[in-house]
Amino acid sequence: MSKKIIVIEDNHDILDMIAYILEDEGYQVISSLNSEPLEDVENHKPNLILLDDWLPDSYGHDLCRELKASPATAHIPVLLISSVRNLQEIALECNADGFIRKPFDIEYLISTVRHHLDVKPLETSGH
Repeated sequence: MSKKIIVIEDNHDILDMIAYILEDEGYQVISSLNSEPLEDVENHKPNLILLDDWLPDSYGHDLCRELKASPATAHIPVLLISSVRNLQEIALECNADGFIRKPFDIEYLISTVRHHLDVKPLETSGH
């Protein structure tokens, strides 16, 4: 079963491009120009969320902070996307798992997504 990624980006062209790239890599993508999919995030059960920091209905870093504060969604990796200069600082402050600065390189986007999807939580072994 393919991994599911929610992509929230306010620029329609960038949203379409990211969705196309990720679908081409075999991921199932739920894309939106606003934060609406996050209202039902527990039912969507995404493996990763790509979240623009500047949205028409909210700030990505505020949404990320809410996701990371909730026990039901804290485990979902969140990557902030933005062109702001202090993106690394913003990502750290809201507990994002990483960030992608615009404009981004396609290979960097793919490798960053793969990295965060391949990171497994520590499991206790029966040894």
